[in-house]
Amino acid sequence: MVFLAGALALIGLLFLARIAMTGDPGKLMTVARYAAIGVLAALAVFLGATERWAPAIFLAGVAWSLMTGIRLWPGGRPDHDAPPPKSSSSNMTRIEALKVLGLQDGASDDEIRAAHRKLISQNHPDKGGTDYLASKINEAKDVLLP
Repeated sequence: MVFLAGALALIGLLFLARIAMTGDPGKLMTVARYAAIGVLAALAVFLGATERWAPAIFLAGVAWSLMTGIRLWPGGRPDHDAPPPKSSSSNMTRIEALKVLGLQDGASDDEIRAAHRKLISQNHPDKGGTDYLASKINEAKDVLLP
């Protein structure tokens, strides 16, 4: 049993090393995440089989949260939940505003309002969008409409 676990661990490490050499960090992180889920799940099963329920339930919960993408701590993952970098200028130009709303130069006020309404309904924070996107859409409308 121990030999089998060691052989599987060695194969997994060789697989991770090969991916690391290809230089694709996204793929490496995905494989490492699934490897961690597998190790934690195996430990949880082992601890459950030996009737050590508290650590088994804890490790199963951590494995489940990694598998489903649930945040492990309230602040979220620093690499994924960081706010977008602020631009050097907080003033949006007319050309940028037109691009944000997906309009051509010379769009009428009604077209601007319609594009804003459509985009804000799709990207509103209450419907799964972000505060950043909603603020940019609103800023684009403010720039284009007097």
